[in-house]
Amino acid sequence: MLLKGLTSIELAILLGIIIVIAVAVGWWVYTTYLATASGSPKLQIVSAQYSSTNGKLTLRVINPGPVNNVGISAIYLAGISCTGLSTTTVSISSTPQTINATCSGINAAVGTQLSGQLVTTAGTTFLFTAVVTS
Repeated sequence: MLLKGLTSIELAILLGIIIVIAVAVGWWVYTTYLATASGSPKLQIVSAQYSSTNGKLTLRVINPGPVNNVGISAIYLAGISCTGLSTTTVSISSTPQTINATCSGINAAVGTQLSGQLVTTAGTTFLFTAVVTS
């Protein structure tokens, strides 16, 4: 039995397999890095109060990071869209920041609770429960 070296077609196939494996591993490393380098916005809703007399919603929120400024696109209370947001971004901080909005057309008794949603510009939704005050 004679031993012969690899022919050119065998070398090309072997090289092709090595390149495919290298590209797959490189893509996995790249996407893993992107997933850890870019964070999704996080908000902690500390408190939520809704005044039944003037229709004002007051949210106190904290942005713990990793995103420096979390954009707010909408707030819903009891399924109704609130208008007149006092701020559209919440900067990173350890102290609560206040967001005021007007939610008209909601009839609720004092002392009850209403469910709501805060939607960020990234599409993340944060749920909260607002206490109805006078």
